[in-house]
Amino acid sequence: MRVAHLTTIDLSLRYLILPQMEEVTALGGDSVGISAPGPYVPELERRGIRHIALDDSTRSFDLKKDLKSAFHLWRILKRERPDVLHTHTPKPGIYGRIIGRLAGVPVVVNTIHGLYATRDDPLLKRAFVYALETIASRFSDRELVQSAEDFKFVTARRITRPDKTVLLGNGVDLARFDRTRIPDERRNELRKSLGIGPDDLVVGSVGRLVAEKGFPELFEAASSLNAGCVLVVVGPVEPDKEDGLSGAQIASAEASGIRLTGMQDNVDEWYAAMDIFVLASHREGFPRAAMEAAAMGLPVVATDIRGCREVVDPGYNGLLVPVQSPADLAAAINTLASSSDLRAKMSVAARIKAIQSFDERAIVNTVMSAQISVLREKGRSPELDGAASFPIDYRPATKTDAAVIARLHSDSITSGFLKTLGIGFLKQLYLAMIEYPGSKIIVASDPYGPVGFVAGMDDVGAFYKTFVKRHGPRAGVSAARALLKPSSWRKAWETATYDGGHQGTSAELLSMAVSPLYRGRGLGSSLTDRLLTGFREDGIAAVKVVVGAENKSAQRVYESSGFTEKDTIEVHRGEKSIVMVSDRT
Repeated sequence: MRVAHLTTIDLSLRYLILPQMEEVTALGGDSVGISAPGPYVPELERRGIRHIALDDSTRSFDLKKDLKSAFHLWRILKRERPDVLHTHTPKPGIYGRIIGRLAGVPVVVNTIHGLYATRDDPLLKRAFVYALETIASRFSDRELVQSAEDFKFVTARRITRPDKTVLLGNGVDLARFDRTRIPDERRNELRKSLGIGPDDLVVGSVGRLVAEKGFPELFEAASSLNAGCVLVVVGPVEPDKEDGLSGAQIASAEASGIRLTGMQDNVDEWYAAMDIFVLASHREGFPRAAMEAAAMGLPVVATDIRGCREVVDPGYNGLLVPVQSPADLAAAINTLASSSDLRAKMSVAARIKAIQSFDERAIVNTVMSAQISVLREKGRSPELDGAASFPIDYRPATKTDAAVIARLHSDSITSGFLKTLGIGFLKQLYLAMIEYPGSKIIVASDPYGPVGFVAGMDDVGAFYKTFVKRHGPRAGVSAARALLKPSSWRKAWETATYDGGHQGTSAELLSMAVSPLYRGRGLGSSLTDRLLTGFREDGIAAVKVVVGAENKSAQRVYESSGFTEKDTIEVHRGEKSIVMVSDRT
């Protein structure tokens, strides 16, 4: 399993998605980072991530360089042939999805870290950004959206396809960002290094020194803070960004007593040196710094924008203020600075909120599930180290399982007419089954999605009649190529008019399949037993299964689950099948 993550710069690979890349290597796969080269490449490679430099990749808009980067990406993908291309950040997210699909990458996934337009932007900018996102999303297999507000927006307006869009959320390393692991001596040492006394109150912010992060307003607000408050800002200068703070702005801030530490790798220790955290951004997707601060037990003052509203519950773990308002920033900070009791209360609440909502492991699992489930849908089931020890969960199937169930059917059930109608038809069939009130479909899932299923029906004849009536045209289009053969038309008619064969019972186990990687673990028997138990709980004791007369291995599987041979029929003319019945009275 080879997964390539595409970002603009290596800093994003290191600080935004490293745990996702390390998970791939932990599962025995090959994890590749593609970005402009930079200072974080050696660390990525030390941690098992292979880096490929992307020429001319820049964060600022430069049409000539952007076209060169897109062409270079094409050559990289054709050479590396990854199973999955996962794109991130605005520019690579646009051209990466398109180039990935055109280059023949089997699975293309994109994470929307935050739409590069807000409702306050000019209409022309919004229209342009949303149009690009709409076009690019049609080239991906999954869209993972960090912000709940963005998720509602893009799905409601069909900027992304709702059935291919997943709410991802965001998270941080809760073990690393834990105030209890940083000694007080280290806190005092960092404060002393900046000339801050033990009784001073440190108001901190972490971020790139750009106007979009609200630093001009925060610097202005600093002049109105209560006596004893000291503003400390951790983050790099950004001279190549259009809104990067100028040398004069930075010099003025330092002259006014604001401490600027520059880029720091030990940001967790710097949070421990703070008493209040501030994020004055104009635009965010789902702010990592605010989550880290909350995990460290800091009350958070943030602007009332998308993303920040998912971190801060006003009055509980922090305060929200209007965008670009130095006066409101200063007032909120002073409110917290004036009350140690309020800060202590919000500190506890911030840590609780982080534990409940910002666990990085949950994000990694969602990302891996998206990647692996699409691979499975496309018949490219990856071999995963440790799969033999993965826990298995049994649950009713949902619509999102239909594609994987169809693939399991196609790959595992080698005989039968339905397989010949193609994956598209099987997906329509299982979607209809999942919706049908008389059906029972149970899936066996590992941490990354379905690895087996069993499907049953209380009256298979009634189901097929309903299927033809409600789903016939769409299913027919999906199976059009197969139905060009006259023999297929006949078999389709025989299937549609199938009344259940053996008249002793109408309930039937229709299909059951298990991924090859999971065979020999008893999943087939467990699925069958759960299906039969479900029917028995509904008052149905006798359940049949129809197996091809030549399929001796399947007959043995069902015999081991208590089925016995009762009859011989022909569902399709000239093809004998055995009817087996389990009667658990």
